[in-house]
Amino acid sequence: MNIQLVKHEDLDKTKWNSCVHYATRGNVYGYWWYLTNTVKEWDALVEGDYESVFPLFPLESQILTPPDTIKEIGIYSINVLSMSRVQAFLEAIPPSYQQYNFMLNAGVNWPTDFSIKPSTVYNHQLLLDQDYESLEKNYLPRVEKQMDLARENKLILNSNLKPEKVADFYRIYTKDKTININHNFHAYQRIMYNALHRGNGFASGVMTDKQEYLACGFFIFSHGKILRLISNVSPHGIKMGANTLLFDMLIRGNAGRPVLLDFNSFAENSFAKDFGAVTVPQYRVER
Repeated sequence: MNIQLVKHEDLDKTKWNSCVHYATRGNVYGYWWYLTNTVKEWDALVEGDYESVFPLFPLESQILTPPDTIKEIGIYSINVLSMSRVQAFLEAIPPSYQQYNFMLNAGVNWPTDFSIKPSTVYNHQLLLDQDYESLEKNYLPRVEKQMDLARENKLILNSNLKPEKVADFYRIYTKDKTININHNFHAYQRIMYNALHRGNGFASGVMTDKQEYLACGFFIFSHGKILRLISNVSPHGIKMGANTLLFDMLIRGNAGRPVLLDFNSFAENSFAKDFGAVTVPQYRVER
């Protein structure tokens, strides 16, 4: 297996995108446009003539960790991601990266013989291939109560938001103070505008009849999934059922399609479970 380290200036953009697009475990994070709007430059491990690629992020000296806007590092391959292939890529990570902290893309099997043992984290996804009535039967009772609140408060869904509004909501209402909110505020705007330009992203918001926004989110279609890029709800919106309405309308509008709604949520008590989402294991490696 021929895996080489390729510097950013020597990467072939067309071949890179082709590999990510047709990858068996692909996701939007791997596309050139997404990476470019998150980090200016990155190096990569490349197998053969771009049969497989693996981006490396030199954000900090000797530490391999992706930025907050990239939830998982993908080993993107048009071939089967066998344990031997995964192990070969992990072993090819340059020794200059003395520390690791990243999560591999979903569906990748960890090589049993690899010296580093990962931890398992759980994302939440919902398959939307049934009609809405069938999907609704899997809602927990509290979802219906929240929907009743949204109707009582006459909340309105608006899909004509600008990325600035979604980013503002993110900056104001994100609770995780361990992430670089100010940096992400600008990065997410670049990502959202690029997704809109390509026609595979959309924003949605929930507001009162007085145009007070209570919840905002942005979603991207890619690789058979609707990815929740970001979404936030105000404390007032929680009390009025705004976030529940936001996701119920997303499910209603895409019911019957053979796509996965990726909640992109790794919390144990994830809001996604209220809608019948199932847990999907992924591997996090730290050294």
